[in-house]
Amino acid sequence: MNETNIQEESAQSALPKKITKEDLKREASTRHGKVLYWTNTVFFLLLSSFLVSFAAYSLILPNEFTIGGISGIAILLDEAFGIPQYLVVFSINLPLVVFSFFFVKKKFAILTAVHIALQTIWLALIELVFPQFQIDFGTGAEKIFAAIAGGLCIGVAVALAFKIGGSTGGADILAVVIQRKFNAGSIARVIFFINCIVIGSSIFVFDGGDDTNTTLNKYALILLPIMMSVFESYIESRANETITGGFHSAIEFRIITDKPEEMSLALMKELNRGVTAVPAKGMYTKTERSMLLCVVSRRQATTLKRVVKEIDPDSFAITSKVSQVLGLGFYSAEV
Repeated sequence: MNETNIQEESAQSALPKKITKEDLKREASTRHGKVLYWTNTVFFLLLSSFLVSFAAYSLILPNEFTIGGISGIAILLDEAFGIPQYLVVFSINLPLVVFSFFFVKKKFAILTAVHIALQTIWLALIELVFPQFQIDFGTGAEKIFAAIAGGLCIGVAVALAFKIGGSTGGADILAVVIQRKFNAGSIARVIFFINCIVIGSSIFVFDGGDDTNTTLNKYALILLPIMMSVFESYIESRANETITGGFHSAIEFRIITDKPEEMSLALMKELNRGVTAVPAKGMYTKTERSMLLCVVSRRQATTLKRVVKEIDPDSFAITSKVSQVLGLGFYSAEV
C-alpha cells in the first residue's frame, strides 16, 4: 500500500459517521427522542392556539374588522349576534376535521383536532374569565397596528401548526386538501384567497363609524373594515411564508478550487455535510479545475467561509440562498 492510499484512508477515517434514515428512526425511537418530540409538539400547539385566540378576541374584534376563515366567521357572529367565538370555532371546525381524515394523513387530522380543542379552551377562558382582555387601538390611523399585530400573531400561529404537521383548522384544512389534490404552489396563498371570501362579508357587520359630514369620508369609513382585513391577511400570509420558509431554507455554496480533496474532507469533517465535486473548466485559461457543491444551514455559513479561506485562499466561491431543502440531513417533505 503506497503512501497516498494510506493518507486517503486516514483522512476518511477522520470523517464523522454517515447518518442514515435508520439512524434517524433509531434516535427518534429512543426515550430522549420521544421526550423531545412531544415537548416541541405540545409547546407549539399551546403557543399556536393561544396566538390565534388572542388575536381574534383581543386584537381584531375590539378594533372592528375581521379575518378570514372560521375565526373570521366567529368574529362576525360575535359582533352581529353576540354568539361566543369559542362555540362557533368548535362547531364549524368539527365536521372539517372529520372531513380531513379522508383526504390527508391521520397525523394531520389528529393534531388539527387538538389545536381546535385548545383554541376553544383559550377562547372560552378569555371570553368568560377575562372578557376585558381587549386592546382597542382607537378610531384613527392607529387601527393599522391592530391589523399588523393580528396578522403577525396568526401568521406565526399557522406556521407553527404546519411545522408540527397539523393546522389551525378552518381554511387551513381546505388549503392543505387543495394543495394535496391540485398541487397548489403555496398553502399561504391558498389560505389568502379563501380568506378574501369571508372578509368581503364584513362590510355588512362593521360600518367603520358614521360621524362624518362628507359623503366621501363616509364611504371610506364603510370600506375601512375590509381594507383592514385585507391588510391583516396580507401580513398573515407574509409572516407565514417567511417563517415556514425559514424552517426549510439554507445556503448553497459553489466553490471553484485547485484543492478539491483537501477542501471536501475539511468541509465534511467540520460541518458534517455532504460535498459534491463537479468537473469545471475555465474557458479563458482552459484550465481543468473542480467545482464543489455544498448546501449548509444558515448558522454553518460562517464556518464554511472560514474553512474555504484556510484551505485555499485563491479559491472562488459563489453563495446563493435556497428557499427550501428536502432530503436526509435537512427536512423531509410531509403534509
